[in-house]
Amino acid sequence: MAKRNSPKLNINLSSKGKQTVGKVVYGWTIDAGRAIIVIIELIALIALGYRFIIDRKIVDLHDQIKKEELFITLQETDEKAYRSIQDRLKNIKSTNEETAAKVQIMNEILKAISAGTFFSANLSINDRSVLIDGSTFSIFTLTDFLNSLKEFPSVVSISIDEITATDEGIRFKSRVDVKDMSSKDLK
Repeated sequence: MAKRNSPKLNINLSSKGKQTVGKVVYGWTIDAGRAIIVIIELIALIALGYRFIIDRKIVDLHDQIKKEELFITLQETDEKAYRSIQDRLKNIKSTNEETAAKVQIMNEILKAISAGTFFSANLSINDRSVLIDGSTFSIFTLTDFLNSLKEFPSVVSISIDEITATDEGIRFKSRVDVKDMSSKDLK
C-alpha cells in the first residue's frame, strides 16, 4: 500500500507564541495604565504651568495695589484739606443764613430808631432770638413796630416780656424768636 499523504495533525500544548485571553487583558491593562499615567502627568504639568501663570498675576496685582496705596497715601493730605474747606464753607453758609434773618430784624430796629420811634434801645442777639430793651413815646408806635416785625418770614414769635409806663414814655422788653435757618425744611 502506498502511503497516503494524510494531513498531519499537530497539537501544541505549549503557550509559546500563542495569545491567551489573560495575556491580552494583561497587555491592555498595562497599556491603559501607561496611558493613564501619561495623561495624569500631562494634567499635573498643565496644572503646574497654570499655577505659575496665576502666581504671576497675583504678584502683579499685589504690585499694582502697592502703587495705588502709595498714590492714595500721597493724596491723603490734599483730601483732608479739601474736606476741611468743605466743612468751613458749610459752616459759613449756615452762619450766613442764620445771621441774615437777624440782620433784617436789626435793620428794621435801626430804621425805627432813626425814624424817632424809639428814643433808646438796647439789643441783645442770641442764637435764635433778638432781645430788645427800649423806650418809645407811645404804645401805638410799639404796636406798629412789632406788627412790622411779624411780616418777616424768618420771625417765629414775638413776645413782650415787660412793659411799663413811665414819665418819659413806654419802657418795654421784647423777645423776637427767629427760625433755625440751618434746618432742611426751609430750603
